[in-house]
Amino acid sequence: MSFKKKTIKFISCLIIAIVALLVIALLFPTWTSKIKGNNSISTLEQVKINGTNHEIMIRGTNQNNPVVIVVHGGPGSPETPYAAKYQNLLESNFTVVNYDQRASGKSYHFFEDYSNLSTDLLVDDLLKLTDYISQRLGKDKVILMAHSSGTYIGRYASG
Repeated sequence: MSFKKKTIKFISCLIIAIVALLVIALLFPTWTSKIKGNNSISTLEQVKINGTNHEIMIRGTNQNNPVVIVVHGGPGSPETPYAAKYQNLLESNFTVVNYDQRASGKSYHFFEDYSNLSTDLLVDDLLKLTDYISQRLGKDKVILMAHSSGTYIGRYASG
């Protein structure tokens, strides 16, 4: 086999491998490492909010701790992939909820129509998520922690 044919075959295999990895990453849920402890929580799940699935990650060493919902910036810059890099100290004193906003990260769905995407809709999603998390974790109050454009959404969600 000639060098040119070997090169073409190698590049073809590489492209197929990259495409396969991308498909796997998009179709299958990611994971979150386990937190040790009787009352700890470390879960990654999808919840239906306002008619669409939102990916949420809930982590903390004690579910009785106060709850912090992280409202990421963007648009389209979810924090979930980076949470392990910076939030381990938060997880010892808080139950931290990261969620991928509508049309961001794992909450982006290829065939969903996003023509109605607006700040008002993102605020409403956050309000519904807050209600869901409050009920799920048995809390009357949650703390919103936001940055960048998430600050704008969090501001309007908090009244």
